[in-house]
Amino acid sequence: MKLNIIFACIVALAIAVMYANIGGLDIYALDEAKNAEAARHMFTTGDYVVPYYNGELRTDKPPLHYYFMAAGYSLFGVNPFGARFFSSFFGVLTVILTFLFVLKHFHTRAAIWSALVLITSLHFNLQFHMSVPDPYLIFFTTWAFISFYEAYKTHNRWQLFFFYFAIGCGILTKGPIAIALPGLTALFFLLFNKDFKWKTIWRLQPVGGLLISFMVAFPWYREVHRQTNGAWTEEFFLKHNLSRYSEAMEGHEGIFLITFAYVFLLGMLTFTPFVFQSVKHAIKQRKEEPLLYVLIATLVVVVFFASSSTKLPNYTVPAYPALAVILGVYLSRIDEQWLKNTWNKVGLLMYTIVLLAFPVGIYVGLQADDSLGHLSHLAWYFIPLSLLGVLNVVWLIQKRIYPLLVSNAAGWLITILLFFHLIFPPVDAENPVRKLLPQIDETQMVLSYQRLNPAFVFALEREITRFDNLDGLKEQMKQSPSGYVISRTEFRDELEQIEGLVYHSEARDLFENPTTLIMRWGP
Repeated sequence: MKLNIIFACIVALAIAVMYANIGGLDIYALDEAKNAEAARHMFTTGDYVVPYYNGELRTDKPPLHYYFMAAGYSLFGVNPFGARFFSSFFGVLTVILTFLFVLKHFHTRAAIWSALVLITSLHFNLQFHMSVPDPYLIFFTTWAFISFYEAYKTHNRWQLFFFYFAIGCGILTKGPIAIALPGLTALFFLLFNKDFKWKTIWRLQPVGGLLISFMVAFPWYREVHRQTNGAWTEEFFLKHNLSRYSEAMEGHEGIFLITFAYVFLLGMLTFTPFVFQSVKHAIKQRKEEPLLYVLIATLVVVVFFASSSTKLPNYTVPAYPALAVILGVYLSRIDEQWLKNTWNKVGLLMYTIVLLAFPVGIYVGLQADDSLGHLSHLAWYFIPLSLLGVLNVVWLIQKRIYPLLVSNAAGWLITILLFFHLIFPPVDAENPVRKLLPQIDETQMVLSYQRLNPAFVFALEREITRFDNLDGLKEQMKQSPSGYVISRTEFRDELEQIEGLVYHSEARDLFENPTTLIMRWGP
């Protein structure tokens, strides 16, 4: 098959999975709703310096992803598709970058498998289905990784410029982490390659290069610092960077091994039986310079976040493209001899058992949730994975590795498309915003007490004033003859102390224990 046809197929598959139903799923997840609303505020007010969410200064992240979301709103309107359009776009670009890198430094077959590793990773695709900063950081980190190696090998000044420019965009996306990951990767690569020399360092121009990075990001940091009298700067660097690394925040903690599980098991679920062997192969073949480089890039990301006190699955996704290269090269090199190894066969059989049991596990999980039990029939959409398990047994008996790899990729690709188009939409429709919003008159005053699901703010496209005490709430209620108060059921007894405020409706938050409560006053 001609290379241009192969490339077109890879791009088409990447578009199919990255854009799968991005407009058909609500902006509901907490971080996604806050980011989408902060971008909407910028878009409607024209203030692209200071980020706000629901009238409050938002210090969680720098603004580059807000800018892309605002661009999406201008093209497609303020809706989920507009908020997520460029997230998916950068997912496609990440796959393309990975494919082209492997194509240049290895061969076509390895490039195809490396791209398929990303395309068939459900967790990787989930990241690029969300209006959060992570999709942008993943892309810019991948671009920086690749540009550094190209600059190092070819002495190309444009590649060196792209390396530092990508870091600058990363700083404007998520902060200092955009320097740490590519910078540590470059450092350890030079050390392991025994090329940490003044001549090489001078050629790579780290001081001048970082000036380019800071020129990209510094103007906004300086202006937001000035306009907020340092409040944004202090909160972002001390709380959302230093504290997140040194202390577990918001209950996201765990032993260091959980980070390795996120990457090697959750992220590479499609090719689990081959992951650890591929890393072992990369270590053995570390004299292959590009393989050594992506191995270092993978380990830098994993170890960095394994040492962090706050642990979240999305933190380590920047490692996926580099790990996909390792896995793709390995998959392109194995043959039927792989199936003769006893431990390989044991791992494949364990993986097959998981695939066979997948629909049953999903069915039991949905049945165990009172609010989702009526959707347990969705488990049968995972039947392709069970069929894949059956095929694995067939290929194992026949000792045919290539059909096994192809059917594995195809089975997960079908499952991912089913997930976004048919499986998750009915589950998503159970969120309290979708259930409760049609029951209220959106033209009336809407307030909140103590806790507020941020998805309501984005859905209503306006600020919902939040009160921590009943006196302030009562005073505000006097400004309108009727309206609604959004809270949680745990505060119902307190709210019923206010004369005229009565129960209206409630719905449990999706995948969480709290239940959203709506109270009403007036006629």
